Amino acid sequence: MSEFNICGVLVHARAEFIDQVEASLKKISGVEVHTKTDNGRLIVTVESDERRFVADTISSFHDVKGVLSASMVYQFSDEISNNELTATGERMSA
Repeated sequence: MSEFNICGVLVHARAEFIDQVEASLKKISGVEVHTKTDNGRLIVTVESDERRFVADTISSFHDVKGVLSASMVYQFSDEISNNELTATGERMSA
């Protein structure tokens, strides 16, 4: 069985640390920073084949200097078993 997980995350950082936060997040495996704003917000996705990895990765954002909050706003996963694809998606409000 194979699994694919992707989560959309809104990260709020101190504006003066935005470039450092972006650089730190980009170094984390499975993380992609899509955009950032001047007032300290970043749109990020986290991808992995393990749900626990995604959850742990998002939790680790709080350890990055300058991060004020990290909120998952979207989650999608696919499971492939016996050549059959089933999909589940969940949308969370921020």
